[in-house]
Amino acid sequence: MKPFSQIFNGRSMTLKGRFLTGISMLILFGGLLSIFPLLIFVQEQREHDAFTNLNKSLQMQNEFISEWQDELTRDINYLSELPEASNADKSFYEKLELLGNNRTLFYDLFYANRNGRILYNTNPRAETRKINVYNTPYFQEGMEWHTFTTGVRLIGERNIRSIIFSAPVTSENGQFGGILAGIVLVNDIRHIVGDFAYGKTGNVYLVDKTGTVLSASSRTFPVSLKNTKLFQDALQRKNRTEPYLNASGIESIGQYTWINGEEWVLISEVSTAEIEQPFRDTLFFMSIILLVIFVISYFFIRRLIGRITEPIQALLEGTTILRKGHYSHRIDDQVFANASKEFSELCGAYNDMARDLQKEQSLRLQAEEEMRRTNEQLRRLSFSDSLTGIGNRRFFDDMLALSWKKAFELKEPISLLLLDIDFFKKYNDRYGHDAGDKALQHVARAVDEVVKEVGAAAARYGGEELAVILPPGVPVRSFKLAEQIRLAVERLGISHEDHKNKVITVSIGGAALAPQPGDHPSLLIRKADEALYASKRKGRARTTTYESVTL
Repeated sequence: MKPFSQIFNGRSMTLKGRFLTGISMLILFGGLLSIFPLLIFVQEQREHDAFTNLNKSLQMQNEFISEWQDELTRDINYLSELPEASNADKSFYEKLELLGNNRTLFYDLFYANRNGRILYNTNPRAETRKINVYNTPYFQEGMEWHTFTTGVRLIGERNIRSIIFSAPVTSENGQFGGILAGIVLVNDIRHIVGDFAYGKTGNVYLVDKTGTVLSASSRTFPVSLKNTKLFQDALQRKNRTEPYLNASGIESIGQYTWINGEEWVLISEVSTAEIEQPFRDTLFFMSIILLVIFVISYFFIRRLIGRITEPIQALLEGTTILRKGHYSHRIDDQVFANASKEFSELCGAYNDMARDLQKEQSLRLQAEEEMRRTNEQLRRLSFSDSLTGIGNRRFFDDMLALSWKKAFELKEPISLLLLDIDFFKKYNDRYGHDAGDKALQHVARAVDEVVKEVGAAAARYGGEELAVILPPGVPVRSFKLAEQIRLAVERLGISHEDHKNKVITVSIGGAALAPQPGDHPSLLIRKADEALYASKRKGRARTTTYESVTL
């Protein structure tokens, strides 16, 4: 079963493959199961018929030979029982001559007296003219008052193969008076066996005890069957049902029967090839029929399986598409037009599921977009100052840490500006906190607009203090950016009666520092803060830088 398992597993990775392989194996197996018992029955029946017909041919041939033998024996008996036979006179010899002339099959007719001496031969050239037959089996049978037919005997100096028919003769006093015998040459009965053979390759043989073939149904036949298995079985009176090699070396089956008082044996045989030919023909035609049935069944089942697997394949492909996120995919109703009701309902369920998934995806994307916006808003809120809209202290700390790290990696200086609104407490005291908040908003907006142009970031550092973080490599020693910021605030023209300039101004302190191993961003803040206080000490509304590196 292992090879079948390997074939099944190798061919059957898909449902269609497994189905086709299984059905094909089932058809073949079922066909073989139906054919082989029938073939075995056909073969057995054919062999049985062959043995029956062989026995029938033996029976008919036996009857034919018996009639021939009885006819010759009756002629001998008739002459032996004539009154003239007791005297063996001239008239008796004349009748012997007459019988010899009528029965040309007889090579010689002779009369032997009670001592076995041959007194008369119808054939003057017969080989038995000068012999004594007293010790022969047929003479001894005659002394027992029996008619007798011999097997093949060699007579005369030339050892002529012949068969002798004999009958006892009664003397005048009623005693045994000798025998009357007729000799038939074996060569003259070569075709005494009639055409009773079974089949085209069949033969019937008349064989004596020595295996010598006396006659056969065919024109040419072997001299002896002595060495054949069937003849050996006949000698042992054994039944033979197995094939054997005949005298010509051809595998055959045969039957035998003893006749003539078991002096002769009739053998009928036929080649096994002829017996098996119908079996082969039946096997061939049934194989063709099985092949046709298999091919028709295969394509029919393949078409049927296709109607089952095509909807399944469509569903599988659709599921794969949905899994990749293409929820707009739908299975065309035409795919299931010829499918069963169950598959049609399954197709409808799939499309309904796809629609639901598409709706859910749309809602989910909507929710995700809203969540993204909310998170972005929250992020901005978490990093924005609620009053001014610019970055808050958390934003300042994170941005400074990132810029510090980047400057360290690039080995570039990082710059920081700290701004403080001049006399802002006095402004709040005079104009109120609402006015102070608005003023702080205007200042922060002006600062943010200026620093965005150079990619810097503004943040509320605390109270009325603002901070500007410049990207690495943008120095502040030229005061350009700081001065732009200061002038932008002054140009706002926000009235401030407690300021000598009568408008709001800012003091700025800047510092630039190239981060070194072990340095901390607080060092930069401290230096910028020192510069800021220096601006305040110098009278405010000005810019001061604290440079720790040579730029």
